[in-house]
Amino acid sequence: MTPRRWIFGGAASLALAAMMAGSAYGQALFTREAPKEPGARSWAAERAQLPAFVPPRTPDGAPDLRGRWAGTPGGDDIEEHDYVDISSPPEETFIADPPGGKVPYQPGALARRNEIRAGLARGWSGQTGERLYADPQTYCLYMVPRATYRGGFDIQQGPGYVLITFNFGHYYRHIPTDGRPHPVAPAVKLWMGHSRGTWEGTTLVVDVTNVNGKNWLDQVGNFLSANAHLVERFTLAHPNIIDYQVTIEDPSVFTQPWTIRLPFRRASAPAADRYANEMWEAACHEGNKTGEHMRELGFRWFPGVAPPK
Repeated sequence: MTPRRWIFGGAASLALAAMMAGSAYGQALFTREAPKEPGARSWAAERAQLPAFVPPRTPDGAPDLRGRWAGTPGGDDIEEHDYVDISSPPEETFIADPPGGKVPYQPGALARRNEIRAGLARGWSGQTGERLYADPQTYCLYMVPRATYRGGFDIQQGPGYVLITFNFGHYYRHIPTDGRPHPVAPAVKLWMGHSRGTWEGTTLVVDVTNVNGKNWLDQVGNFLSANAHLVERFTLAHPNIIDYQVTIEDPSVFTQPWTIRLPFRRASAPAADRYANEMWEAACHEGNKTGEHMRELGFRWFPGVAPPK
């Protein structure tokens, strides 16, 4: 029997990929002696030591998540990895379930992920030297859930809604919590998906549908498809820490649902900072010549993947 093949979909003629995928503003530089950046394992250990906490409430009675929040320090690869280069320190896995911290790909999907990674031209293990695709975030493109666990956002709340505004690229999420259903047809696919929220005790549960699958979960090609369904959980576990979980289900790509679990820490600023209550934008698109440069280097736009039929 002929093996089922995964194919890249869409128009590959548009330029995208980058040598330094997902270049962050203020990107830190690391030596080979850099300590491993924390992930799900460290957060589980810290969480176990936190005292019981009852979050405050907003005037309308919802748990109060308002404020500016910072996300993860890294995110080059959501799976555990060693030092790669000056921009990619060793990191713990972001994955809390399944045990072992690996994305539970189906065999064909794992082969496709490895093919993507082989064409990054960044020095990761298994690369061929080919310039194929790279991180779409380099080109100011965001996607749930990566936009969320990357952090750098402000949460505002009002009766019946939660609003998340990101400092990157003018992105935002308006999440109704008043019980309204998803109105978007399944065929409509969006970069940030379509979100509906409910409160379960002190946890904001966000159901996300209609993602377009054209971005990655990290800088090195871990992906989901346009068939994915996500459930996010935001719980204020400490006055200054949100316990964030996202469970990803995509039977066309993964063998089982799996979960990322990480802390978001309340952003702080020196008391004398006159801008302490402001969140400054990272406009990203302004003067961005990355597309032109990457096309010259031979990279192409990542168009998403189409599962085998």
